[in-house]
Amino acid sequence: MRDHYLDTSKAVLIFLVVFGHFLERLVGWQFETSGTLLSLIYLIHMPAFIFISGMLFKDQNYFKNILFFLSLYLPFQLIYPLFEALLSGQIRLNGFNLFERPYWILWYLLGMMAWTALTHILIKTKCPVWIALGLSLLIGLSSWNNYNYSIGRILVFLPFFVAGAVYGKAWITVIKQQRFLPLIGIGILFLILGLFIKIDLSQYWFYGSLSYQQLKVEPWLGVGLRLLCICLASLGIYALLGVIKQLGNRWTALGTYTLPVYLLHGLVVMGVAHIMKIYASALNLSPFNMILLSLFLAITTCAILQLKVFDQGLRLLSQWLMTPYLKMTSKH
Repeated sequence: MRDHYLDTSKAVLIFLVVFGHFLERLVGWQFETSGTLLSLIYLIHMPAFIFISGMLFKDQNYFKNILFFLSLYLPFQLIYPLFEALLSGQIRLNGFNLFERPYWILWYLLGMMAWTALTHILIKTKCPVWIALGLSLLIGLSSWNNYNYSIGRILVFLPFFVAGAVYGKAWITVIKQQRFLPLIGIGILFLILGLFIKIDLSQYWFYGSLSYQQLKVEPWLGVGLRLLCICLASLGIYALLGVIKQLGNRWTALGTYTLPVYLLHGLVVMGVAHIMKIYASALNLSPFNMILLSLFLAITTCAILQLKVFDQGLRLLSQWLMTPYLKMTSKH
């Protein structure tokens, strides 16, 4: 039996993912309103989504789940560069590198493989969340490019996945029982929003992709700022899930089919951004109107991609790619 609260939470979070990507591509971070909105969205939406993904972690199926995400990652790591080439008229050969540079949103699939494998190991230790937190803080000290293989993002966001796997269900139970949490949650979100209006923190801290050296801060300050981001994101998750509780069972269909929305919305965003670039001068929309347009496009994209046919298509693709390996292993 499906948990409607989790489905509603996933629906809100996948909408924030889509809205954030439209907002980033069509408006950008340079305007105060869009920059503040993007800061709040990027601080919370991926950590929250990863936390809920951790809640759905099943250790007994961990290897099969890794294969599932790999079977989707490989074809889309080719599809996205090909689509970009179609739009730009230029083929970039480095875009076909399968693992060193996951194409844009596909880092999440690589992350799901890594988080599943690492959590399988960490849950056998006495303090899995603390170990994950240590790795999250220490990866920033590395001298190599944390963008490669998405190693920065994978380890920076690892604590949220492990926390979801270990404590997620208990935390959700507490949230459901707290009567005034929605009001408290709204207050917390406004406090975080006010904080970002006051401080000037680079957007790259929210991506989790770069080392402290690449972010041009001293190691001790980098560790402190990373820990601050993790604490604020954790508080934001708590607040957002509290607010979502008031939504009841709305949008459960979208929450049920988040996979096709996530995998396919990037193509829509790229296509729209390409069209807007061509006609930007003719349209001459203000930043505020572009934000409204991004909101409309995000709603429309989610409404279309949540249709069951897209989910069925992706699962058939995955099954077709996984079948040879599963047949081979079943013989042994």
